[in-house]
Amino acid sequence: MRTILYWFVQLTWGLPLNVIGAAIALVLLISGCRPQRFGYAIYCETGKNWGGVNFDGFFFVQKNASTQLKAHEYGHSFQNLMLGPLMPFIVTIPSAIRYHYRNHLRAKGHSLPPYERFWCESWATRLGNKYDKVK
Repeated sequence: MRTILYWFVQLTWGLPLNVIGAAIALVLLISGCRPQRFGYAIYCETGKNWGGVNFDGFFFVQKNASTQLKAHEYGHSFQNLMLGPLMPFIVTIPSAIRYHYRNHLRAKGHSLPPYERFWCESWATRLGNKYDKVK
């Protein structure tokens, strides 16, 4: 029942980013990536040394990703359940901008604060760790 409720809310309140996630998952499936489940979400592992990205009920991580990284990306799906259509503006876009800015600074040799210092990233990790245990 919880899985049905999770996906009902994802595909109504949180539909926009889930459509993008489903399209990416379909392309990866066609290219040979085997989707897996993490909690209620669907994810694929692809590429090396890049981290992960979340499109609500779907997330994508580097090959051999740690459980910690998967739980973090899974946590973003619960942010979507709470924020719905505001998710792209409150979490997704700011997080993506910050990710690329950090990579730019890292390439220039700058020391960076912990990734979790950004409020929506620490929130995603807390949610992922909490709900990873709920099946």
